[in-house]
Amino acid sequence: MKTWLTIGCCLCMFFFVEAGERMIYVARHCQAVGKGKDVIRPVDGDAGITQLGIQQSKLLGKRLKELKFKGPIYASPYFRTVATACHAASECGSKVRPDARVQERVRTAKGNMPKGGATLEQLRNLFPAQIDPDAKLSWPWVSKNAEPNKELHQIRMAKALDEILAENPGNDIMIVSHAGAVAVLAREMEKRSGMKCPGSTWNCALFKYAVDNQGRFRFVGYDISFLPDDALTSNLHKIDPKQKSASRKVQSGVDYKYDL
Repeated sequence: MKTWLTIGCCLCMFFFVEAGERMIYVARHCQAVGKGKDVIRPVDGDAGITQLGIQQSKLLGKRLKELKFKGPIYASPYFRTVATACHAASECGSKVRPDARVQERVRTAKGNMPKGGATLEQLRNLFPAQIDPDAKLSWPWVSKNAEPNKELHQIRMAKALDEILAENPGNDIMIVSHAGAVAVLAREMEKRSGMKCPGSTWNCALFKYAVDNQGRFRFVGYDISFLPDDALTSNLHKIDPKQKSASRKVQSGVDYKYDL
């Protein structure tokens, strides 16, 4: 899927957080594949992650630690998103809450994974130190409420965001989800803040937003500086170096129009 993003303003002015605000971090999962050599794929019927994916996740966690993030990480219950969140949490010290509300877009009423996905017990056995002891996840959690268009997906993700913020008053939060979910949340933030929220949904790319006590949202920044070029991926899709360069320019605040 191709997404056109037009950057119309310098982002440098947004890279700070004001008093009374709390942070919302959003990231796509790490490099994921269905099968292949050295792929970690413990959940039947679910995609696995690569060794590079683990590296990306840990780099994300180190960046979160640098940002002094200590809040909960809400992850789509697919293995690739939970694994990303847990490897990141191992670096920053947070706990992970697998949450069906932030799962990927449901394109048909058949659901995205016929076998129902991992149970909370399976995920806890895989990542005992990182899964929040108070986490809850009903099974099967794979939704069959079809979202045939991006607008319905955006409505669901916006509702999930509001509920998660309400459940964590005063705390920073993070959501680890899928490319489409990260994109519709950026679109929702543009609507709420009146600001452009540019950035490409690379694996583990970090989008940063803030909300104040009056419920006013704003875009804080897009961060891929912690990912070296060989770790800037979109699963196994071949990426033109110009696209990577374009993403670096977005982070630097340079106006650019590009296609991914």
